[in-house]
Amino acid sequence: MKSFQHLFLGLTLCIGLINTLNAIPDPTKDMWDDPAFIKSFTGSYRALAEYEPPISNDERLVLRNLIDALKSNPKAAIKELQPQIKPKTSAAFDFILANLYFQDGNLANAEKCYTQATSKFPNFRRAYKNLGLVQVQSGNYKPAIKTISKAIELGAIDGRSYGLLGYCYLSQQLYYPAETAYRQAILMQPDTLDWKLGLARCLMETQRYADAIALFDTLIKLHPNRADFWLLQGNAYLGQQQPMAAAGNIEIVRRMGKAEHATLILLGDIYINNAAPSLALDAYQAALKVANNNDSQSLIRAADILTRSGNFVKGKTMISSTRERFGDQLSDANDLKLLTLEAKIAHAEADTATAITALKQIIVRDALNGEALIELGNIYAAQDQLPKAINRFEQAEKIEAFERKALIAHAQALVANTDYQASLPLLRRALYIESDNNLEDFVRRVERAARDKGV
Repeated sequence: MKSFQHLFLGLTLCIGLINTLNAIPDPTKDMWDDPAFIKSFTGSYRALAEYEPPISNDERLVLRNLIDALKSNPKAAIKELQPQIKPKTSAAFDFILANLYFQDGNLANAEKCYTQATSKFPNFRRAYKNLGLVQVQSGNYKPAIKTISKAIELGAIDGRSYGLLGYCYLSQQLYYPAETAYRQAILMQPDTLDWKLGLARCLMETQRYADAIALFDTLIKLHPNRADFWLLQGNAYLGQQQPMAAAGNIEIVRRMGKAEHATLILLGDIYINNAAPSLALDAYQAALKVANNNDSQSLIRAADILTRSGNFVKGKTMISSTRERFGDQLSDANDLKLLTLEAKIAHAEADTATAITALKQIIVRDALNGEALIELGNIYAAQDQLPKAINRFEQAEKIEAFERKALIAHAQALVANTDYQASLPLLRRALYIESDNNLEDFVRRVERAARDKGV
């Protein structure tokens, strides 16, 4: 099941990250309609004096004269404000200019001006907070961690700050601090789903699947129609080695009409790995119905799985359905793959003549089709036509991708014919290409049989 888990992780774990980015609001929105904001820079409002930069009377006058432009025409305000900013000008000017750039979508200049504001006034809390937001939106997560942490240290203690801090840590694969930040964000903003999804991601990445399942139990109760929550919990079930529980979640999504092609393929894979071929075929057929023109490969793979697992009738059904769905859109390589599967099924069902005819057609169309060459060699070997079999095996051995498989098939045919000594060089070459315990054990047994025969 490991490979299926990896597939499902790739399909679902990105949800929390995508939602988090979409959840970041523009902190400059409606700022010029906020009396407290205007007072902090143009009046005598000093409640946050420790965290707001001082402004001289002359500077207040400049800002009062700019208010109308700031509210109605940010681009014009940028042109008016920019020349007035000097090294000794209040950090408030840099901050306001940064906000204007932020409003205008110029993140690079916004970051530059926020940074200047914090350099001039190191305790400028709002500048750090907004700078952190800009860095997150720009994908600069590592510096954003330092910036948002500084804002929190200065008192910017709110759910969004902690949530974005968690997101930044998560992007750096620092799961423990990410989890801590997300939990704090959830305490402050319990209704924000993104923080809970971020926490779930941390739990999944640290393999605490039981905790993730429990978290999604709560989310599903609150939002039973959210297909992504059912899928994410299914992913946690896979991590906990409960594939049939995961299948149950996917079936719910399927009944919602929200199961995508890849998810249905995964469902079929789960069923075939849990000895439920009829359910697997049903899931694969459902995947076929929602398939796009570029999805033929996964459906051919499904037909291959059914065939290799000995479910030949279901394999034939899948092959036929795939041919019907894609028709002329099948590439020559994929058409040959289906033809090879049909030949294997015919061989397994003792329809040798059909199998040989199909395999010969494949080899005529593709002389380098090692799979067909090996299959044809196996059929000849089973018919005691060893010279013909060896000829096909040797052809396949010259194809790098199929050399090892052809060597083993060739050796097995010789062993079946009690020609142990001749098989050993082939087996040793196969071991040299890639060793495995089963093949090593087989070689030892063949060597023992060769010694016994030589006695």
